[in-house]
Amino acid sequence: MNCCKLLSHATGSTFPLKEGINIEELRKANGQEFELSLDDLDESLGTSKQYFDDVSKFSFLLDDGLDEGADDLEDVSWFKRILASMVNVTDDGGVKKSIKKEGVGMVVTNGARVSAHYSGYLEDLDEPFDSSQLRNRTLQINLGNGEVIPGLDIGISTMRKHEIARFYIEPAYAYGLLGCPPRIPPKTPIVFEVELISFTDNTLLDNFDEMSREEKQNLSFERVLAVIKEIKIEGNQLFAQQNYLKAIKRYMRIINILETVNMANREQEEECLKFCQKAYLNMALCNLKLGNFGKAMSAGKKVLDWHKENPKALYICGKSLRHMGEFAKSRRLDVLYCRLHQGKYHRMRLVQCTINKGKKNETQERHNATQTLHDNE
Repeated sequence: MNCCKLLSHATGSTFPLKEGINIEELRKANGQEFELSLDDLDESLGTSKQYFDDVSKFSFLLDDGLDEGADDLEDVSWFKRILASMVNVTDDGGVKKSIKKEGVGMVVTNGARVSAHYSGYLEDLDEPFDSSQLRNRTLQINLGNGEVIPGLDIGISTMRKHEIARFYIEPAYAYGLLGCPPRIPPKTPIVFEVELISFTDNTLLDNFDEMSREEKQNLSFERVLAVIKEIKIEGNQLFAQQNYLKAIKRYMRIINILETVNMANREQEEECLKFCQKAYLNMALCNLKLGNFGKAMSAGKKVLDWHKENPKALYICGKSLRHMGEFAKSRRLDVLYCRLHQGKYHRMRLVQCTINKGKKNETQERHNATQTLHDNE
């Protein structure tokens, strides 16, 4: 049996041989010598296996950090090129940073719940060894809890919302002396590119959870609203991730808190009602996504009790009723929605389709019922 190709375990590439290897000779004590076919070597290197197929999304393949005119850096590795424009995050230089896109607002707080995208790179690979972008799933961590490598924890703690930054991380702040086989060799520095999408200050929520019922009732109205806004952000993030069950719990928590709030005037009552309506609407939409049409209808109806012409509540209740087979009731709500919002053409067309479909289904039901009566007679 002859083998005409050699697989390199180091790179995953397949190299052609000039002559085949005789397995029987290879098994002998002296082994067998072989030569590579250099004529076909370049072509074969292009077929090496990659961890990710679509590497065009990653900026390192397009931008190695070399400024125009920096001719003195042309012959050095791209890790060293980007290091030239970085500043120390830690005193010992174990974590360095450069900002690709400035963020907005305040720096992320310690202990905050962070949502971010990241891509991690090794110096000798032309593709990321790990990436949340290719998985299309954001990184969700509580900052400072040791849920990621120390260097990444430290780096993210210096960022602002919507900021994009690169971090060079020495092994002591990354995977240490042993690395993380098979992808991370021992004593290997790495580079992460991170986009901070959002963060929630959990300190405020943690303090609120630790309070007694009396302490919560004695909180100022402004402090309660601040807590509610943080919970709402959490719920919206979970909704965006299609984690509807957990999002419902956040919206239900808002409602429970609002029920215990002591309001001093009509303005505060209106503010509470506004947040309560939004929580019920979001909860209704989550249940609609989950197929819990009865619960979606119940939450939407709660909003209609306060505001009988609320467009989102009309839409959610109408769609829920249609899924529940209540076509006549669904049509009444959809017609009301169309009359109130004639200018919103696209959604009106969507609702009109619902109305037409409801009519067809209702007609079919009447036909089936008539046919049944006819058969019985």
